[in-house]
Amino acid sequence: MEIVSSNYMIRKFRGIKEYTTDLGTNKTGEYRKEKLDGIGKDHGPGQVVIKIKDPFVKRYSIEYGDYITKMGKVGTLGFYVDNNYKPNEFKIFDETRIYEFIYENNSEDIRSYLSNLIEKILDKEIEPIETDINIEENIEFSIDKNLPQAEYLKQLKEMKQKMSDMNMNYTLAKD
Repeated sequence: MEIVSSNYMIRKFRGIKEYTTDLGTNKTGEYRKEKLDGIGKDHGPGQVVIKIKDPFVKRYSIEYGDYITKMGKVGTLGFYVDNNYKPNEFKIFDETRIYEFIYENNSEDIRSYLSNLIEKILDKEIEPIETDINIEENIEFSIDKNLPQAEYLKQLKEMKQKMSDMNMNYTLAKD
């Protein structure tokens, strides 16, 4: 199971004594460099490739078009932040089922509140949201290295915009 919520709710969930910070590996960026005859010299900028590594981040990005970041976990329960959520809003994802909640600040501590919700989900007392998810689709941003410089820069700008639309930061790591 995974929980996606606002930063406000993540701060609340951090109050659970078993909560540990786990930023995970959400995406990687790399330059693919061309080598000539195995000599090892770089020949041009190569191809820019951004890949989403976390399977849940990938699934979420495909379904909602937004990029989320892993913040922590309690056992196998992962916590992710989506900055588009309202402060008290969160969703619990269980395989192909999704459950939406609005947290109402009551006297019950957050650990008990979350435990009760998960227990009700497992006992099928709460109905999931109906969705049609295709998690087999890949998300990969790439630019052909053989393009003329002007076209390459144009496509790079478009790629950055698409990533921005998904709330992804554009960063690259060199090999």
